[in-house]
Amino acid sequence: MANKKFVYFVSLSSNVPYVLKKALRNAEEEDEVSIFFDLDGARVLDKRYMKIMERTHNMDLQQLMQQALDKGIKFFGCQMNVLIADGLELVDGAQLSGVATFLETAYQADAVLSY
Repeated sequence: MANKKFVYFVSLSSNVPYVLKKALRNAEEEDEVSIFFDLDGARVLDKRYMKIMERTHNMDLQQLMQQALDKGIKFFGCQMNVLIADGLELVDGAQLSGVATFLETAYQADAVLSY
């Protein structure tokens, strides 16, 4: 089966563990995966948030994120997010992007999933 491209759009931080697990399964099958974090979902890209959020849904969120990055999953945070104004300390491996990057990636994807 040919490799597929998946784009996940995460707007709620409580959905991040679930999305990371799904994305890791896609990456195990050598699919290309990108995750865009916006609104409340972008909080997980802030180092300060990660420090106070040790465990979520009985899993280590920071460890899941590192596993995803190690598998080549790309993390994007919306550059227009209000967290930027609050001094966002972006986690290693993530990058800020705009709508154009999201749309370009989404148009090339086989599936775009929103959480």
